[in-house]
Amino acid sequence: MTQLHCIPTDELRRGDVFDFLRELQAEGKIRRFGASVESMEEAGLCLAQPGLSSLQIIFNVLRQKPVDTLFAAAKERGVALIVRLPLASGVLSGRMTAQTRFDERDHRNYNRDGQAFNVGETFAGIPFEVAVDLADALSHYVPEGLTMAQMALRWCLDFDAVTSVIPGAKRPEQARANAAASDLPPLSPGLHEDLRGFYSARVAAHIRGPY
Repeated sequence: MTQLHCIPTDELRRGDVFDFLRELQAEGKIRRFGASVESMEEAGLCLAQPGLSSLQIIFNVLRQKPVDTLFAAAKERGVALIVRLPLASGVLSGRMTAQTRFDERDHRNYNRDGQAFNVGETFAGIPFEVAVDLADALSHYVPEGLTMAQMALRWCLDFDAVTSVIPGAKRPEQARANAAASDLPPLSPGLHEDLRGFYSARVAAHIRGPY
């Protein structure tokens, strides 16, 4: 699989890069191709391209727009959806506070307001202090026996349009805990409804940047 990573929107509109990928495919140099995108507009541009096999998107409890704007079309076209930032840059681990500080080389420090690249890549495009408050409020929805991170990962995996989820990890135990989310039972329909309502009422208005 060859996958474009967040190339400029204008390049996606032109489509020349997809022609090139199809040429490589016809020559047997690549088997399949996909793209990583920032916004649902970009996702739509990619879905319109014949031969697209996968789309990597930002999707998490704090960034739910793809459910309504992308999932049905991706399923109809048989395009795999790869979810990145399922923990919203770690804020959905439930371990951050307004006093949490990050290394100067960490995008959570230097890209909080989109200074370096799309703000949606950092805390789902939500101001850090607001994201921390939202995560604190979400802690009340975590089922007994689960961590917030496990709930957030399982929530993503519960959507049948989602093929895989790629959370980050700094330590082996984090990687193992993340992987274990795939073995957890689905969250209840009632919890899904509650998290949907939480997003609509308390989250959506805070998201910045192309979405």
